[in-house]
Amino acid sequence: MKSLKDVELTNKSVGLRVDLNVPIDNGEIVSSDRLSAVLPTIIFILEKTENLCLISHLGRPKEGHFDESLSLDPIRIWFEKRLNRNISLINSIDKVNKGLNILENIRFFEGESSNSDNLANLLANKFDIYVMEAFATAHRKSASTYGAILQAKESCAGLLFHQEVHKLNLALSMTKPLISIVGGSKVSTKLAVLKNLLDKSKKVLVGGGIANTFLKAAGFDIGNSIYEESMLSICEKMLNTDKVILPERVIISESPSSGESFFVDVSDVRSEMMILDLEFKKESISFVNHMFIWNGPLGIFEIDIFSKGTRDLVKFLEEIQGEVIAGGGETIYAINKFSNQKKFSYVSTAGGAFIEFISGKKLPSVVALGVK
Repeated sequence: MKSLKDVELTNKSVGLRVDLNVPIDNGEIVSSDRLSAVLPTIIFILEKTENLCLISHLGRPKEGHFDESLSLDPIRIWFEKRLNRNISLINSIDKVNKGLNILENIRFFEGESSNSDNLANLLANKFDIYVMEAFATAHRKSASTYGAILQAKESCAGLLFHQEVHKLNLALSMTKPLISIVGGSKVSTKLAVLKNLLDKSKKVLVGGGIANTFLKAAGFDIGNSIYEESMLSICEKMLNTDKVILPERVIISESPSSGESFFVDVSDVRSEMMILDLEFKKESISFVNHMFIWNGPLGIFEIDIFSKGTRDLVKFLEEIQGEVIAGGGETIYAINKFSNQKKFSYVSTAGGAFIEFISGKKLPSVVALGVK
């Protein structure tokens, strides 16, 4: 896969597919993390050519229809201030001019989600070089994230995209022993992730509702806890690998809203109680010179009395002597709540794409860049 650093950019016209899908309230950007993350790539390109067009989606508008609430204009204004230069917002691919432009929300254009050959061709032929920087959308086979890459005269991975793929490949390559932490509500939604990580990991620690189903499969009485009956036999098989780490102590309550919680051994969960958090024991995964992958919280960390497991995990991972790769929406939220992303080796900007990658699936954008 060719990187942006491998490409001759001098005086070329560049189309840069980025992920500028940030929350906007009444025209004000609520969180600019994704915008800040792509600034180094934009600056890298602008140092070599003035002709750059940013391409991104925002929200889920109806294709072929303009929706002012999902316009990229607030994002244009944000970049104008950071880059201290004028930026044109363009509503047609044909109108892309020399200089710095932002193409209006790509999901306003018909054919984006269906990977229309026509739209992909328009995007590909407008630029000398097409750069894919939006790893968060790499799992979508869309015109701007797949077709345009294949049809472009020259295409490559952006700085962030290349780094993300490199970091994840490194973690899954088994060059170092891997410890995985998988949380979340359902085994079924993380089944492919669990299977792939069990195959590649020395140990897999489970949390959240996923841990409930594993505990049930292991023969524990989990009271009134939410679990997946249909996943019990699959969890039993996974437990037979002797790689799955189950909690020894859990935090229980009658409901998430009861305001009262109790710390008990997993063998002492009463029938009317629910497991809503767990005790994280760092001794269970304290290995030297290992890599760590984390996806998903260990409990309902948004509620303070059920946040201890996730909070303790974050503290452990920020101090561990080993490379830590974390990703997924809830995971990033937990890191921002209890720590700082800068304390981790790598925090993925992606949600669905991160999960699909660590589950072993081939992402369309990665495949397309491999072809080019």
